[in-house]
This record gives sequence, structure tokens and C-alpha cells, in this order.
Amino acid sequence: MSRKKTSTTADAPAGGSTTHHNMFKHLGNKALATVAPHTVPWMLGAGALPVGAVTHTIWGGPEALPWASAGLALSGAALSAVTWAVSRYRHPLGRLQSTGTTVVASGWLLAATITGPTARPTIDIGMWLGGTLAAGWNVRNIIRPFEAAVEGETTLTGPSLFKKLLTGTAEAAGMDVGVSNVKAAPHKIAGSVDLSEGDTVEDLQKAIPAMEAAARLPLGSLVVTPNQQNAGAPTVTMSNPMLLEESIPWFGPSRPGGSVAKPLRVGLFQDGEMTEVVIVGSHVQIMGMTGAAKTTAGAWGIWGELITRKDTALIVLDITKGEQSVGPVRPAAHRVVTTKTGAKQFFSELQGILRDRLDYLADKNLMAWEEGCGLSYLVVWLEEAADLFDVIDMTQFVSLTRMLRSAGGTLVWSLQRGDSTQVPTFVKGQAGGFACFGVANSHDASWGLSDAQDDAGAAPERWRATKPGMAYLEMPGVPVDKIAMPMRFCDWGSSNEARMRNFRKHCEQWPAAARPVDPITARICPNPGALTNQEVPAAQTAPEEDDDVKNVAAEYLAPDPEMDDGVTPDLDEPLEEAEPVEFSTPTKATPEQARAVLDQMLAEFGDGREFAPRDLGQVLTRTGMRRGWIQKQLKARVDAGTLEHDADAGVYRVRVLTNA
Repeated sequence: MSRKKTSTTADAPAGGSTTHHNMFKHLGNKALATVAPHTVPWMLGAGALPVGAVTHTIWGGPEALPWASAGLALSGAALSAVTWAVSRYRHPLGRLQSTGTTVVASGWLLAATITGPTARPTIDIGMWLGGTLAAGWNVRNIIRPFEAAVEGETTLTGPSLFKKLLTGTAEAAGMDVGVSNVKAAPHKIAGSVDLSEGDTVEDLQKAIPAMEAAARLPLGSLVVTPNQQNAGAPTVTMSNPMLLEESIPWFGPSRPGGSVAKPLRVGLFQDGEMTEVVIVGSHVQIMGMTGAAKTTAGAWGIWGELITRKDTALIVLDITKGEQSVGPVRPAAHRVVTTKTGAKQFFSELQGILRDRLDYLADKNLMAWEEGCGLSYLVVWLEEAADLFDVIDMTQFVSLTRMLRSAGGTLVWSLQRGDSTQVPTFVKGQAGGFACFGVANSHDASWGLSDAQDDAGAAPERWRATKPGMAYLEMPGVPVDKIAMPMRFCDWGSSNEARMRNFRKHCEQWPAAARPVDPITARICPNPGALTNQEVPAAQTAPEEDDDVKNVAAEYLAPDPEMDDGVTPDLDEPLEEAEPVEFSTPTKATPEQARAVLDQMLAEFGDGREFAPRDLGQVLTRTGMRRGWIQKQLKARVDAGTLEHDADAGVYRVRVLTNA
């Protein structure tokens, strides 16, 4: 006891001295840490003096001064413009303060180079303006934490501010939420949102526009992703839409020489992560309005990756734009089709090899195509698909969609509006992937988005055609939390001429001939990268003949064993007299005649059966009218009350009138 007491007493002065020393040291370090940031503007201002002295010594002479003055003036102006541009997302006062500091600093350096930094009044002006600017930055640094605490900072500076942002804006939108498990990355920050009792993920998704407005965020900054394990704890991700404000240059092939089974890198998400998709095992719909870059960004971006994969057979059909869209890819595609006749022939040939492909996979005990199975993976791409659907056998095509995926192939159809009048409902139901570019309005968007994307707040109508290459993707390879996050496809150049030149050069570097296909697939693409008789560009051929009158000589002059007993007729023998027959010349019907044919056809559906515009193909055949005329006539009858229209299902019904 005495030892402990003596030791304590003896050590008391020393311990107290150490405690006071540590306390003063801690306070000193804290004061230094607090004051240090405020000294930076003053130190930078003082550092301008030796810089001015150096530039005056080197360039202050009469021979160099005119050139130095011009150079410093131009560089100062450029630096000020860059400062103004890169600070455009800051508070307006912060933007002015940053740019103003750059202007004053570059202007004073120019004056110091001419007169010397210590000359009067150069040094006086420098001390006055420099001191004012440094004090201004000190005030801003002192006030900023209080602004963040009171108003809520919208920049991604940390988990605490993100929590305040979400809880504060949700409260403004009429919801009470908690935020946990916040994780920050360079271009995004995300956290789990705990919903109050009675609230759902759908409620939070509907509140997002109000929350973005309350936080003064750009549209599309917040994305809600449902939690499959906990419906009351969705994830909210905040990223910067302005990251995609400028076009994204083509990255180059991601896995040259690899398999198509590996992801394709096609663009960038607005959170800064690469956009990668897997095309194997699913059909894909691509939709967007004219000018949204479905072809030059979407198609070319995916084709640019596909042609670098060793086991891909790319076949492209475009009977509308022809060489404008598919010309550059010809060297790298295994087959390109630009005519109606060629399209019909191709689908017949494709139907003919699918059974053999299925049998081949069955012999390998495979239920689906796999890397290294020995078959080339087929990618059949339909540009302007709605026009193509008008001319091909849709019964055959529907059957083809059922078989192609199992036989190791993907069908991609690209069009401007994916409603049921353009794409058969069954075909669209086979789609496992959706890519929606800018569209005219929210109604059109509903045809290009999946239900999950629509529920999560995807809004491609915001872009229309003003942001070419911007899209929403729901495809294999895209994380579920990004199906409603905007992305931008890579751009092949700064102008249409550059895009076509660069893409054509890329395709020439990856020719189809260097990617030989298996013997079964070779039957439908025997000359990779070359033209076939049915695929010659329209400018090099005469107008196509109607299928009903082509090869007339071959059909009627060849011997028929049943009719002619196998004897070839003597063409020089005089013909027997026959009764005159009247032939009708196929001409386009007048509007009145066409309407009468349509009314006759509609009468067949008078028993209340539903029908779609594609069920009226006989009207087009008999009248020579086009699909657009049918649609106008149906709309007129809906307006007149004689037809009922279910816009969601894309079907019509003849209205049955009853007595009052």
C-alpha cells in the first residue's frame, strides 16, 4: 500500500506535466489542422511573386516581350474558359469565384512579366486583389460546412451527405425513409433505403422525380432497384447523367479472337461503368425514333464486337436503307441481304438448316449452343424490321423464332415502334433483351421498354433524338440495378462521314473470310463478305418482279409428266383455235374500290372476333395499297365508331350495334 501511495505521489508532478503537455499538443495539432486549409489561398498568392520574377527575367526583354505577352494573354484566356466550363455544375457563385480567380491571376502574371513583380503599382494591385481573393476563399471554406448541414449538399462527398439528401428529399416528397449500407464509388453512390410501414418500392419509384427536383439534381440521377430478398429495403443509386453529355469514342474490341459467349462491350453507363451485354441465348428488340442512332451507334457498336469473335456468323438484312446501313459491314458479315427477293430466299434457306443444327446439338447431348460445340453461333439482324415483316412469310418466321434460339442463334429486330401492328405479339414475347433509344413520347416508350424498366422509371422520351446513342438496356449481362440507368453506345466518329469511314475500316480488318463457319451454316452463307445474285444493291439491279410472274417460261414451258405424258411440246406446231379469254391487267385500285374491298374483309369479322392489321393482308394484295393506308382507314373507322380498338393489345373488333 505504502509503495503504491509513494509511487503515485512521487510521479504526480511528472504525470500532470505529461497530461498537460499532451493536451496542449492535441489542441495545437487541432488548431493547425483547422487553420491550414485557410492558409492555402495566401500561400498560392505569395507564390505568384517568384513566378512573376522568373517570367520577367526570361521574357521581359524587348525582343521576347511581345511574343511572351501574346502567349500569356492567350493562355490566360484559354485557362479561364476551361475553368468556366469544368465548373458548370457548381453553384453559380462558386463558378464565378473560380473563373474570376483564374482571370485575376493570369492578368497579374502578364503585368508582372512586363513590369516586374515588385514594380509599382503592379505589386500594390497584386497585394490588393490577391488578398481580397484569398479572403474570399477563406469565407467560402468557413461557410460551406454550414450550408451542407442546413440545405443538404448534392455532390457525392460522403455517406453522411447522401443519407441527408435521400431522407430530406424523400420527406419533401411525402415519404419517411431511412438509409443504411451506403457505398461510394468514383462516379456513383448507393445505399439501402428502409421504407416505412405501408410504403412500397413502387411508391418510392414514383417519388423519385419529386426527390430529384427537391435536391436540384439532373433528371435521371436517382435509380431505384428492388431488393428480391427484402421488398421493404430497395437500393437507391445516385450517379451523374452529365457524364454521358458528350459522345463516347469507340473503345476498340474488348476480347478480340474470343468467343461470342463472352460479354460484348458496347458503351458506358452514367455511373462510369462499362456497358457489357451477352447476346447468346436470347432474341433482342431494338427500338427508337429516327435520329436516335439505332444503326450507327446500336447496330454498328454490337456488330463491331461480334465480328471480332471467332465463332460468330453475322447475317444482316435491310431492305429499306440498304447500302446506307449495311454497306460498311459487308466485308465482315457472312451474308448481307438488301432485296425483298433475297430476304424471302434467305428465310427459306435458314428454315432448311435449323433442323440439322438441332440434330447436331442433340448428337452432342446439348440442349443449347455452347462455346466450342462445333457450330458457329448465328446472329440474324433485321434492320427496319417492320418493312421486312410486310414482305416475308410471317407464319414461317414465327416458326423460325421458336427454333432459332435452341439451334444456336439470336434474332435481333430493329424498328421505330414496337407495337403489335409492327411486331407480331408472339415474336415480341420471344425477346429476352430490350434496347430502347430515344422515342417521341411516353406512349411509344411503353413499346420499347420491359415492364421492369418502365416500373423503375426509365424515360427514353426525355432524349427523343437529341442524344444519339443514349439508351436503356435490359439484356443478359446487364446488372438488374442498371436496367433503368441510362447508357450511351460508343460513337465511331465526330461526323457521319468519319463514322462510316472508321467503321468500314474496322470491318475490313476483321473479314468474314477469316472466320470460317461450320459446314451446316456454310449452306446459307457460302460466300462470306461477297455479294450473291439476290443480294446485289438496288442501284445495280432492275426493279424486282412480282413473285407470281417471275420465271414464267420455266414454269409453263417445262414438260409436266402428268399433263404431257413426259413429251416436250413442239413450239413450231400451229396453235389450235381457242375461245377468247379476257385478261385483267393488275392495276392499283382507286380509293373507293380499295375501301369497298376493306369493308368486305371487315364484314368477315362481324361476329365479334378480334383481328390485327396483319390479318388484312389480302386487302393489300387485291388493291395494291400499302400498310400505312390500312392503318389510316382503321383509325378513321375507330373515330367513326364502327370499330373498337384495344391499343394495348393492338387488336380491333367490329362494333356490334344493338337496338335501344
